[in-house]
Amino acid sequence: MKNSNEKAYFLQRLLAFLIDFVLISTISSFLTIPFTNSDNVEKLNKEANEIVEKYANQEIDIETYFNQAQDISYDLSRESGVASVIEIIVLILYFVVFQIYRNGQTIGKECLKIRVVKSDGSDLTMNGMLVRALINDFILSNIFVVIIMLFSRDVYFYGSLIIVILQYIMIFISIIMVAFSREGKSLADYLTNTKVINIGRK
Repeated sequence: MKNSNEKAYFLQRLLAFLIDFVLISTISSFLTIPFTNSDNVEKLNKEANEIVEKYANQEIDIETYFNQAQDISYDLSRESGVASVIEIIVLILYFVVFQIYRNGQTIGKECLKIRVVKSDGSDLTMNGMLVRALINDFILSNIFVVIIMLFSRDVYFYGSLIIVILQYIMIFISIIMVAFSREGKSLADYLTNTKVINIGRK
């Protein structure tokens, strides 16, 4: 029988996440094409590069660079607002709905022969998988960034910066926990009473 109690290795979880990330990024890119004005996005990206070059060449001071970069960042986010909402929906469908109906596996997890299960042996729940996804899969930060996009440029810039930093702190804590804890549980695992197990061995 397969050992359903053996924890998944950190490398397995990392590679599974990378596979899922590439897959979801590709799907999202295709789905958001009709809702993104590529000309405007290209123009804003060009302006961003020009500002970096000007600052590097000392043509503008750091305050000017900061203010202009802030404006362009805000405009880029507003330009891709609908696309961002679509990406959030895709993430939830994949990491929550799809995964729960595949008994705790995404495509990446299936490739690496690992699975999410409840620590007490009960069935996975939609709420629990949603909490996992909010923490582990950058959904929470994306949702907050979209919300604060509705406010002023200053609120967006500082708010999104704080949110992204907090998200990466949670991810970093989870990485340390998975890599070095005895049970190999992440922060999300402890909050949802789940664990990721290795199902590849017999």
